Amino acid sequence: MIEQRPAFMACKNPGTGWRIDILWPDGETEVIKGFVTEHDAAKWISEHSTTWQENPDQPR
Repeated sequence: MIEQRPAFMACKNPGTGWRIDILWPDGETEVIKGFVTEHDAAKWISEHSTTWQENPDQPR
């Protein structure tokens, strides 16, 4: 069986700021808001996405 992991993407909010969209293998999308710049969102992804991918059963 192939293990599927969430995908992360930094997205511009319609107004100001940035968010991270997390697409889970079951099709559910989770959003983390509150990033001022694209760099801030990308930094969060680089620092935290590995943990989320290693533990896909963590509470959402």
